[in-house]
Amino acid sequence: MQRRQPPGGKAEPRARRVTRQRQAGEATRRETRRLLLAAARAEFADWGSKRNLLRALMESAVTGDDEVLPAAGQPPAILTATLGPSDAKDPRRLLAHLSHQYRLLAERAAVGWQTYRDGAAIDPAIAADWQQLSDTRRQAFQAMFARLPASALRPGLTYAAAADTAWAIASPDTHHQLVLQAGYSYNQLEDWVRTTLSAALFPDTQRPVNTEPADPGQAGRGRC
Repeated sequence: MQRRQPPGGKAEPRARRVTRQRQAGEATRRETRRLLLAAARAEFADWGSKRNLLRALMESAVTGDDEVLPAAGQPPAILTATLGPSDAKDPRRLLAHLSHQYRLLAERAAVGWQTYRDGAAIDPAIAADWQQLSDTRRQAFQAMFARLPASALRPGLTYAAAADTAWAIASPDTHHQLVLQAGYSYNQLEDWVRTTLSAALFPDTQRPVNTEPADPGQAGRGRC
């Protein structure tokens, strides 16, 4: 029984056919590798754009709009736009204003803060962005506290130390611990930040002094 020949020619020798099939298979594998590499590069570029998008969203949350971050030494416009002249001169009103703005920022930026916390642990570029945003918050507090008279702060407390105290307390970490872990509401968060900073920064002169013993039964004990 004779082999059927392809129309118009002789049957292809087996060795040549095997070689051709192997070459075709290798070409397919090369093309597959090329496509996979292109897909990996596209995915890398896509993640790069997502990182830029995340940064843009966080900057918008910090500044309150789509403007670029403020220059060093200048607070974001959102901190000063709603601050009345009389409030700016009163340390406790200024602190109440800053505490409220921190609360609003926490509500706007909570998801971004958590995303950055997670991403910074595994991606050095995201960690660098996170550090720069933290530095921006610090500069904003420094600019705001520099407006206060020195007499408004506790004796011996410098502007820089006061600003860093506020920077550490009114922070993403505080939001994470109190709201996400301890279950505080945002009203409770704002109140806690305001009262904690007031106790840390200002003299005791305006605090009510309790002259009565906590337990009436303790009065007179220890006397001869």
